Amino acid sequence: MSAIDARKGSPDPATVEVIRHYFVSAAAEMERTLVRSAYTTIIYEINDFGLSIFDADYNLLADSTGLPLFLGANAFALPKTFEKFPVGELEPGDVVMMNVPYWSGAHTNDGFLFSGAFLDGEIVGYVAARGHWTDMGGKDPGYILDSTTIHQEGVLVPGLKIFKRGEPNEDLLRLLRANSRAPETIMGDLNAQVAALRAGAARVSELFAKYGVETTKAAIGKILADGERQARTALADLPQGSWEAENWMDNDGVSDDLVRIHAKITIDDDGMTVDFSGSSPEVRGPINLSYGMALSASRIVFKTLTTPMEPTNAGQFVPLTVIAPEGNLFNAVYPAPVFTIWAGVVAIDTLYKVLAEAMPDIVPASSGGDLGDPGFYGKEPYTKRQVWHQTNAGVGWGARKGEDGLNTTHHISMSTVRNVPVEVIETRLPVMCDRVGMRRDSGGAGQWRGGLGTFRDYRFTGKFGALNIVKKTRTPGWGIAGGHAGPMNVSILMADTTRADWQEHWKNDITVYANNDAIWGNTDPSKVYCGMFRGEFGPGDVIRYLADGGGGWGDPLDRPHDRVLSDVTEGYVSREAAERDYGVVFIDDSTVDEPATLARRAALRSK
Repeated sequence: MSAIDARKGSPDPATVEVIRHYFVSAAAEMERTLVRSAYTTIIYEINDFGLSIFDADYNLLADSTGLPLFLGANAFALPKTFEKFPVGELEPGDVVMMNVPYWSGAHTNDGFLFSGAFLDGEIVGYVAARGHWTDMGGKDPGYILDSTTIHQEGVLVPGLKIFKRGEPNEDLLRLLRANSRAPETIMGDLNAQVAALRAGAARVSELFAKYGVETTKAAIGKILADGERQARTALADLPQGSWEAENWMDNDGVSDDLVRIHAKITIDDDGMTVDFSGSSPEVRGPINLSYGMALSASRIVFKTLTTPMEPTNAGQFVPLTVIAPEGNLFNAVYPAPVFTIWAGVVAIDTLYKVLAEAMPDIVPASSGGDLGDPGFYGKEPYTKRQVWHQTNAGVGWGARKGEDGLNTTHHISMSTVRNVPVEVIETRLPVMCDRVGMRRDSGGAGQWRGGLGTFRDYRFTGKFGALNIVKKTRTPGWGIAGGHAGPMNVSILMADTTRADWQEHWKNDITVYANNDAIWGNTDPSKVYCGMFRGEFGPGDVIRYLADGGGGWGDPLDRPHDRVLSDVTEGYVSREAAERDYGVVFIDDSTVDEPATLARRAALRSK
């Protein structure tokens, strides 16, 4: 059979599938190239990148695993670069860089690079690579938590050719090196991204050459049409209506007031609409979000409902509309600060909270509420290079009807990234990880229990910088159908009180952005219970991070005794919590007191 079916004027189904998977394979090759040649742990360990392939009309054809929030932002950033900046005509070997957050869909440290794929001198597609760079010259190393304008967040590159006809643009590279605390590192990751682009562009060009422009374009049209059909078919099986919910972030990094996230979702015959209009207006601190990332967060949730098992393409998102007016928290405009992009993380949990109103038997409860990730910044003792090592604490995923939540897994917004191994931290930094484990009683109680979060103790053996990016430590997550929320995230900073100057050191060297001592009843001056923080820690100081668990599903009093017994035996639930939350009384750690349990549950039900 020929590639083109003469009766229908379109590629035969087998050819369409070969072409579709060729694009997917090309994206995977881009990923392998990037990971094998990247310079920093945030890329080759964590997968803090996004790689995408587009047709000549900017339609997404394939992407790789990486940071989910990046992948949707790439589809936003590519056309915006051409729309907002005088990029000029692309030639083979050109690489364009753009990191202006309002159009890139992220923040300044996320370098968005793309190239054209050519056949006989004509562009037949584009390949894009986004990665988190260690330092772009913002006001603080590591991560910026309290900026008040975009111009405190690093150098802006407005869609410039960083490579021209395959050769580096040395003028622009000198500018980037001069504005970074880590010039060698960002150049290493830049070259890795360029290598990934070259691999992807070569594969796309080869595909068009093999099947011809006419056949390949016809196949792309079929791929996109199938994607839209699959999404609309899935939507047709979901309930129709409008639902809404709210959530809260600890603060904006500048003031100490809670910041409101509100989302409304409407599902009708036309598709699904996500509306963030009820959220807070832009705030003074850097938790504002560009519209591109608000779009990306919504796409993640939409895809999990419609085509979760299919490789991604633009057609799948045709039925999705995202509303966020300019000046809203989810559509920041110049010169609003946007560096701390955690509104995107919390927004995803909020969208599932909305959907749980409509379909509680399908949607899981809250997943840890947030992604807490203590990170370390400074000059490595051995290399003397400025570094940023993130850790990404595992949270508990929410329970759903019929199944407990997963334990110690990345927050759903980061579900395809990885953690930096303890061994990397301990061998490269003056930090030891003394304790690691699952946080007992952190899973929300329910007929189906929420998954457990992690705990980690980081002890400093020398002076080094550290911070935590977390915005959900003052308000709880949520359960479904009577399930409970987990106990909330918390950072516990513990001073080495054997140092004579520990009080002065604690006062001068560490900034706390969300002091939660009152919430946890802490009165010990050598400890601080908090959310986000940053500072210079010294030998003997300890950071303990306790990640929240997932929410529970259903009334905890309906959980079978044997499941509660198993939870206690495994160390997931304490005997005290078993009696308090589940009404299960124990004779000892392995024996349930059945009469006492029946009486206890009856008493709790009567309240």
